[in-house]
Amino acid sequence: MKQYLTKLVSFFFLILATTIISNAWAFEIITKEDIRQGNVVNVDLIKTADNAIILFDSSSSMNKPYKDSGISRYDIAKMTLTERNSYLPDLGYNFGLYLYTPWKAIYPIQKYDRNKFAQALDTLPKKASSGTFLTDGLRRLDSILAKLEGKTSVFIYTDGSDTNRGGGMKTPSDIAEELAKKYNVCFYFISTADDYYSDALFTKKYNFCSRVIGFDNFIANPMYNSEALFTVKATKDIITVTDKKVVGIKTKNFLFNFDKSELSQDAKDRLQILAAFLKKNPTAFAALAGHTDNTGTKKYNLGLSKRRIEAVANYLIKNLKVAKSQIVMFWFGQLNPVADNTTREGRMQNRRVEILVGGM
Repeated sequence: MKQYLTKLVSFFFLILATTIISNAWAFEIITKEDIRQGNVVNVDLIKTADNAIILFDSSSSMNKPYKDSGISRYDIAKMTLTERNSYLPDLGYNFGLYLYTPWKAIYPIQKYDRNKFAQALDTLPKKASSGTFLTDGLRRLDSILAKLEGKTSVFIYTDGSDTNRGGGMKTPSDIAEELAKKYNVCFYFISTADDYYSDALFTKKYNFCSRVIGFDNFIANPMYNSEALFTVKATKDIITVTDKKVVGIKTKNFLFNFDKSELSQDAKDRLQILAAFLKKNPTAFAALAGHTDNTGTKKYNLGLSKRRIEAVANYLIKNLKVAKSQIVMFWFGQLNPVADNTTREGRMQNRRVEILVGGM
């Protein structure tokens, strides 16, 4: 049971012992002079939203145990917030965290600060209690959205129930639909609902970007909230023309043998360069993106690409003592080829992990 729960809550830190073949890759230095001369094509994480608001469910029904873990849905939901705050890159967001059971501002909408947000998370109630006043919470959200500029992602942790305290017969879905028409907002309902009535509470399609995310999927895949806030920008190779003051580094792709995810000794040696850089530059972060060729099923390849980045992340964190907060992980399976999958050489190029360094 302990092993199941640890994997459930901290999956991206429990890395499989796997290997990687790196037959032709190296680290290149990015300097201030490079950037000034325009010789560097930057690789970075790009914001997909300007603001993020979390409406958190601390109602008594969230005390129900999650599956056979022996831990409440409420506690696991809090853990996911804490963990993902630890590695979310700070791209200049405004962040807000509110309880709606009943309404309470835990982190009123303001400039995102990882440490202050972590402190706010610590003030969440120790145990879930009270009713689920989601209708009231969504009504209050209107006045917050009205003061924001740009795009807003709203994450709503919910068990699917609602205690409507009057004010008309509108449902949470009705209000969310109105807000989606009124503001530049995307709703992500992170639902622990496990019965037909609760599930049906959020069946409306508010706009192209809003969705209901099952709790299982949300726990198992960090991309569900990452892609709502940022995405990886593709880039060309970096041309280094000087060795002035170092402000960043990039690597050529890690290439893998077919169906493999194992680290060679050469790869381990070279990762020491990246680790040394990250430790000397604590504000920097490494974004790891895992890919495969198109051999096999999409589901299998998604898992394989995840294992490949986990091999790299595990070695950086556990062996080379890089801070967990400096590692951001993505896995895309076969969705983003860089070469022709119909040729042997192309498939080899697609079996890769890309490492992009930002935050300088």
